[in-house]
Amino acid sequence: MDLLTLRYWLLIMHLCGLVLMVGTTVTEFAAFRTFINLLKTKGELSTGLLKLLSGLISLLIAGGALLIISGAGLILITGGAFLYQGWLKVKLLLILLLALNGMLVGGPQMKRLKGGLSDGDRDISTIIGRTVFNLNIFHSLQLLLFLAVVVLAVFKFS
Repeated sequence: MDLLTLRYWLLIMHLCGLVLMVGTTVTEFAAFRTFINLLKTKGELSTGLLKLLSGLISLLIAGGALLIISGAGLILITGGAFLYQGWLKVKLLLILLLALNGMLVGGPQMKRLKGGLSDGDRDISTIIGRTVFNLNIFHSLQLLLFLAVVVLAVFKFS
């Protein structure tokens, strides 16, 4: 396989990883909103949605791994030519912010929500109040960061 074909395959893998991560984030956001609406309106816990929310992290990790592996391959094939361009540095910073936001905000907030729901405390307002607000901001920020990454990848501002 020549380098050009390998580059195309790596680009395909890179886009698949990005699509997997963005799609998983959108799915998580939609499932979370549905879960909260059910909890607020009917006062019922949807264990199926809670399991879905818990299982999505593995898809995010798979997409992230695909992005990192293919990105490293693209850097090796191009000899690091793009590493000196400003758009790529900003894109890498945004990807780092995505990961940090997930680890430092999203994960702990979801654990707090699940912990509050599993404690048997049925006062829904105390369980979902601040945590839901934080998770809404988390999901919105993640989606905006993904949009910025796509815009940078397409336009490659100098």
